[in-house]
Amino acid sequence: MGIRTAQQYKESLRDGRNVYISGEKVEDITQHRVLGVTVDTVAAGYEMTSSDNQEIREKLVAKHPETGEPINRFFITPQNSEQLFDRTRMIHLLIENTGGLPFGKDIGTDCLNAVMAVARQIGNKQYEENAKNFLEHLRKNDLHTCGAVSCVKGDRSKEPAMQKHPDYYLHVVDKNKDGIVVKGAKMHITSAPNANEIIVVPTRQMRENEADYAVSFAIPANTKGITFICRNGRGPWSDREFHPDRPVRELTEAMIVFDNVFVPWDRVFMCGEWQYSMLLAYTFATFHRFTAISYKIPSVEVMAGCAVAMAKYNGLEKVGHIRDKLANIAAYVETLRALTRASALEPVMHGDIAVPNPLVTNMAKLHFADNYHQFVKLIQDIGGGIVATCPDKRDWDNPDIHEYLEHYLGGSGKYSTMERLQMVHETMRHVCSHESAFHEVTTVHAEGSMAAQKMMILYESPLERYETRAKRAAGIIES
Repeated sequence: MGIRTAQQYKESLRDGRNVYISGEKVEDITQHRVLGVTVDTVAAGYEMTSSDNQEIREKLVAKHPETGEPINRFFITPQNSEQLFDRTRMIHLLIENTGGLPFGKDIGTDCLNAVMAVARQIGNKQYEENAKNFLEHLRKNDLHTCGAVSCVKGDRSKEPAMQKHPDYYLHVVDKNKDGIVVKGAKMHITSAPNANEIIVVPTRQMRENEADYAVSFAIPANTKGITFICRNGRGPWSDREFHPDRPVRELTEAMIVFDNVFVPWDRVFMCGEWQYSMLLAYTFATFHRFTAISYKIPSVEVMAGCAVAMAKYNGLEKVGHIRDKLANIAAYVETLRALTRASALEPVMHGDIAVPNPLVTNMAKLHFADNYHQFVKLIQDIGGGIVATCPDKRDWDNPDIHEYLEHYLGGSGKYSTMERLQMVHETMRHVCSHESAFHEVTTVHAEGSMAAQKMMILYESPLERYETRAKRAAGIIES
């Protein structure tokens, strides 16, 4: 098959999967008010890869390295900086052309790339072969994947084996000649209910007595024993909103319950090799944070644009303190862009697999997360109180009060009241809404906490070199 159409992708989701949202069991997620938006968001990526536009196809579609057949470029395992840059470019292209983030290949291949790198270090040829065969399965069928990493964890002060319930961390409960049986739950899994395949990797370092928790595998989303419990979210645009003339784009997160799920051996990538659990989690985190900083660039560019536009619509673009805030906003965005580029320039090689530079990648992710709330505050400050109190589209469309709004809600004479209100509502979505509050939390915790990024920065930084330089400067050791 190679490259699927959006319709083929949607049809593949009508497979009997077990999905719940707000207490409702959903029979067809493609038709659900909220989950349908998630499906359409990912389907927009399929529309682009099957596009007749040759320029777009060249950026999103690659030749199979062995057969030459067309495959999604996300299924090219990166071997150098240029192929890492390809991933960033694809993410930017998809966001800019769909108006959203059609996570369909990104996170899953972050998991699989890490699996392939670590399988070689484990030295288990069967794991390597399983990973290679699974990649071919994805390539041939153009499948949407999600990465199941974070366990529910229970009491965070206790290790996996010491939890009140052993299932707080996903683990192996049985093995036989045909495969393994796993039980537990994964949490915060983006784009999970509309995935074709789930790729599981450990969430942390496991100890010798926690070998059953050191497990990685891939499994179809409609496998018996798998249940998706989804976060609710917004549906299509409402008539209360000033909004662009395009569909809503949003993804849904889910908890995935694995209730005695059978996994055949040919889909297992790790089973009991606890010594390598941290390496797999660490390598995945590096790939995934590179994906994260790549997709955040176009997202914060739009938010920065809201600040620029609101300064103009409010007639304040030449005021000193506003320009100072815009300088800080621009510095935040461009620092993220520079760090993202730098993280691909000097990859760490695991055999022939190029892993984004772990130090710079984590610096970029920490920069984004640690400064995001200040970035949002600057946009709120420039936008003004109207971002929180603006009348809605129904008010604008009511002839009884329309003239009041037209008269009193104008700003700079260079722009119409309608343009100003459109920008107010766009800004509201990013810094003063249920959606923006959700993103403020996920910015801190998605792709790992800030503490996790600091741990990796500390681990990767040349602290001894710094100390040696200081001792030489102090005359403690000879130059």
